[in-house]
Amino acid sequence: MQIGFSKKISDNLFDDVLDVIVDNLIKYKKLKISNFGTFVLKSKKSRPGYNFKTKEKKLIKERKVVLFKPSKDFKNFINVDD
Repeated sequence: MQIGFSKKISDNLFDDVLDVIVDNLIKYKKLKISNFGTFVLKSKKSRPGYNFKTKEKKLIKERKVVLFKPSKDFKNFINVDD
């Protein structure tokens, strides 16, 4: 789909949107976009892990992950029959 912007403007616009999402996740740990879904920043504790190829046991470090839950409207939109 074409929206009439140049590639440079589109890239800048997309980068700005991603910056807003990341900034809000860091600040508030949650971002809801109406009719689209909710992003949530969660912390995962460290845990033991295992490399199946090398049979090596390692500790997986504590880290933050982003979860996304789509809204009902978004789910309905992507499940419409063509």
